[in-house]
Amino acid sequence: MRIVPDTNLLIQGLLFRGTARKIINLAYEKKVDFYGSANSFNEIKRVVYYSRFKKYLENEIFSPEKIMISFKSLITVVSIDSKYKNSKFVADDADDDEFIRIAKTVQSKFIISSDKHLKNIKKVDDIRIVEPEIFLKIYPTISGKTFF
Repeated sequence: MRIVPDTNLLIQGLLFRGTARKIINLAYEKKVDFYGSANSFNEIKRVVYYSRFKKYLENEIFSPEKIMISFKSLITVVSIDSKYKNSKFVADDADDDEFIRIAKTVQSKFIISSDKHLKNIKKVDDIRIVEPEIFLKIYPTISGKTFF
């Protein structure tokens, strides 16, 4: 199952316990495949240095570098298909377009995000944008497997 996680899901899943971590674990267990791009990697490189994460990084014995290594171990980085490179989907936050471009490139059916701009869109063609909690609820049905 091809999944495009947004930056917040990755950081929350790596730093905290809870729903996002359960989804990260699905990727570690190879039950889902995560996809990203060079731009999504650059975004996580920028975000992990925000001061609001410093205390959490220290508490979890993580560093921004460890987060980036985890990104590389979890995410298959793809080049955006040229037909989607300039596509615009998210009027309120152009940076979020990248996640939809990734999903279109890899033919993913799901973007997992808590970002309000992406959540407001809900769906682009056959790509659903779902919150982590919703994804975990529907995962057993879409995967055909029992979960938790």
